[in-house]
Order: sequence, then structure tokens, then C-alpha cells
Amino acid sequence: MGQYFWIAIPAELFFQYCGETMEKHRAHAYIEMINRRSGKRNYVKYSKENQADFLKSFSSADYYGFFLSTYPFSDRETNVDSSVFYDSPVAEYTIAGSGGYETDRAREIIHLRQIMKQADKSAKAFFAALQRNLKKIPDLRDTLSSGNKTHFYLPTLKSIIPQNAHSRLIEIPWEEHCLSQELVYRQE
Repeated sequence: MGQYFWIAIPAELFFQYCGETMEKHRAHAYIEMINRRSGKRNYVKYSKENQADFLKSFSSADYYGFFLSTYPFSDRETNVDSSVFYDSPVAEYTIAGSGGYETDRAREIIHLRQIMKQADKSAKAFFAALQRNLKKIPDLRDTLSSGNKTHFYLPTLKSIIPQNAHSRLIEIPWEEHCLSQELVYRQE
């Protein structure tokens, strides 16, 4: 399986399918929130008990991205440092995710990236199983046009836009920027 994976589906459906695979592979999900005023990073860890709040984070103005990790954090660890997912040894166990924001007009594609090329075998097994599981979603298609890369999606009347670049040069909301510049994927 590849080190990259793109899929345009609602975040709720993504984590429904992801949750089963996470449980089997003892992986955990973390949403990264960055306060726009202070720049302070905060992480929300996924659990069955906070599933609704976790998924609400995708529509927050402070939402930045998410991580899926098979790293064996201790159960007592509640605070996660802002760079821990990109530093060794955690990076070898981690998949970075971006996208997933959705409105009544647009659905942002979810982009997954294995952080390290030489990932831990547990992370590789989890990522491969996750991709296989996601590809089993009924009505999922793999004909989203974007160069020579395969992107998966569920057909929708909404525009499918790329994941947020988080560029400081873009001064309007990402959705408005993509729609005004016609940065949308063509559904076939």
C-alpha cells in the first residue's frame, strides 16, 4: 500500500470505518487544533466517549489536521506536545491527516500521509488495513480527477475541494478560496 491516500467522504464515515481498524491495531487518533490568536496547539484524543466532540472539531475554525498513531503512549498521558508526532520515535508510528472539513457547499478531501518512509511495522500494517477497509465503503469510486494519482470519493452534489493548505497568504476562508478559483475535483 502507498504512503499517501486521498479520500473524499464525510469525517463521520471516515472515523466509523477508521474506528474499527484503530481498535484492531491499537491505534489512536488525535485532532490538532491551533488557536488563531495565540498560536497555542491543543490535541483532542479520540475515544468512543467523546466521539461527537471529536467530530465537531473538524468544523472548528481552529481545526488544523489530525494524526493516527500506533505509538504505545501510556494510558496516563493526556497532554501531547506539539511536535511529538514528527519526532522520533513517535514519527515512525504515525500517519498525518489533513482535510475532512465539510459544509453545505463543499467537502474537503482527506489526505493521509505516512510520516516516515521507514515506518514501524505496526504503522505500516495499520495504514494498509485502513486503506483496504476504506475501499470497501459501498458506492466508493476511484475516478476523481487529479493528475495521475488515485483519489477515492463518495459521489456528492457538493464540490470536492483539496485539503486546506493553511497558507497565510490566503486571507479568505479556504472553501471560498477554492470555489472562487475553481479549485475543485471533477467527479466522473
